[in-house]
Amino acid sequence: MTDIVEKNRRDWEEYSERYMAFNLSDSVLERLKARPESAFAPAVWAMLKEYLLELEGKRVCVPSSGDNHAVLAFALMGAQVTSCDISQNQLAAAKAAAEKLGLGDRAAFQQEDTMRLDGIEDGAYDLVYTSNGVHVWLNDLPSMYGNIHRILKPGGLYVMYELHPFQRPFGEGLKVVKPYDSTGPFEDETTVNFAWRVQDIVNPILDAGIRLMRMEEIMPKPDYEHPFFVKNEEIVNGRRLSREEVDAMYDWRQNPAAALPEMIALAGRRDGQG
Repeated sequence: MTDIVEKNRRDWEEYSERYMAFNLSDSVLERLKARPESAFAPAVWAMLKEYLLELEGKRVCVPSSGDNHAVLAFALMGAQVTSCDISQNQLAAAKAAAEKLGLGDRAAFQQEDTMRLDGIEDGAYDLVYTSNGVHVWLNDLPSMYGNIHRILKPGGLYVMYELHPFQRPFGEGLKVVKPYDSTGPFEDETTVNFAWRVQDIVNPILDAGIRLMRMEEIMPKPDYEHPFFVKNEEIVNGRRLSREEVDAMYDWRQNPAAALPEMIALAGRRDGQG
């Protein structure tokens, strides 16, 4: 049987240099330093402001931290942040970026499997945040959410931002490429991934003892630097589009996929005071 975590880890280790060179470029770091809140979709930033109130002095954990934009943003806003990822190369690049921004004392970087979080202490965090592109790599969401619950303080906040599952059955031109309830695993030569439904995410959150307070379904809005409808690898490899091309992608009359919600965001609390 394929070791899913190890196969995906090896792929991310190999891909990391190109990925992080794009996502932690000087221009990205300058933007984050000037506007840390730009690391978050407006709906997500609104959740954080409403339910956490302030970040100064808070302890934050970001499992499957990926590009680490959220990690750097939280640290820039005064939080003590633990960044967790299976890729050591991703973490090394993020640590270098944190030091470049003068955040060495506010951000720690640990190699962890998000479904286990073995090296993360119980009941320690005011906030756990997972961002876009986490769930697709994980085969055991109940374990993931059981451990997120474990590391949160009583009353601690969990916020999730993720690709909306309604996007996953469709390919280019809204051509159906799989049934909604076909969740995987989908394996190729280098990776194993999953296409979880809304219920596959929400039920483990609830079962873990995290009380949901809010859900947002976020519609596509033009992103001229990183258009949603262009594969990430193409952007990392240098593909650039004109504003006119991007605008056309986000017009549902020209691109039917733009009529569907792009992202989903959830906010909840661990059982207890807060």
